[in-house]
Amino acid sequence: MDHLEFRLLGSIDACVGGRRLEIGPRKRRFVLAALLLDLNRPVPVERLIDAVWEGGPPDSARMTVQGHVYRLRKSGVRVESDPAGYVLCADPDHVDALRFRRLAARAAQEPGEPGADLLETALALWRGPALGGPGGGMPLEVAGVELEEARLAAVEELARRRLTLGQPERAVAPLRAMVTAEPRQERLVSLLMTAFYRLGRQAEALELYERTRRLLADQLGVDPGAELQATFEALLSGHTT
Repeated sequence: MDHLEFRLLGSIDACVGGRRLEIGPRKRRFVLAALLLDLNRPVPVERLIDAVWEGGPPDSARMTVQGHVYRLRKSGVRVESDPAGYVLCADPDHVDALRFRRLAARAAQEPGEPGADLLETALALWRGPALGGPGGGMPLEVAGVELEEARLAAVEELARRRLTLGQPERAVAPLRAMVTAEPRQERLVSLLMTAFYRLGRQAEALELYERTRRLLADQLGVDPGAELQATFEALLSGHTT
């Protein structure tokens, strides 16, 4: 029997048997996300209201949230009432954000290539910005930032492992994707430059450095930090480690 799969690492969605469920409007998706982030635990209505409205909620907020919960139930999402609020009941393995965190935690306990493989599996769950990007109230904003920080840390750790294992070709794709999205992340730029260099692509490494240097100067009025500058100088001297 097909079960519901919930997705937060990109747009907020639910799927069954590979078919996307019709969840409804944006605010209903915010309610769904807030329930999923506290999966199998009671979520007070007040927290759901905070998750839905960025500013002050309307007088009808409680009734609106109750309506969204009703519609989620009608679409097949198992949401139970609780004295403390509402509980979305599901297997954590069926929520991509929770699966990502568990895989990343397992990877931290696995040395070498097995851990790197787990990180690749975890990062493959991402389809776009966490929780569909900016939007929603403070609880979702905070959760989105935390998920993006965990993603960045996973990409960095994966790259370091692949470089240590002598597999720079397997570090390039995840690094390039993250640097494209976060071009001012100097540690990732440094790692991508190193991967390029080890693949014999020194010109790309130096071009990336120059592009980042200009970006930092134009947007922040600063020079590259010590780590990125050291990587640049090591590439020029041919003394990368």
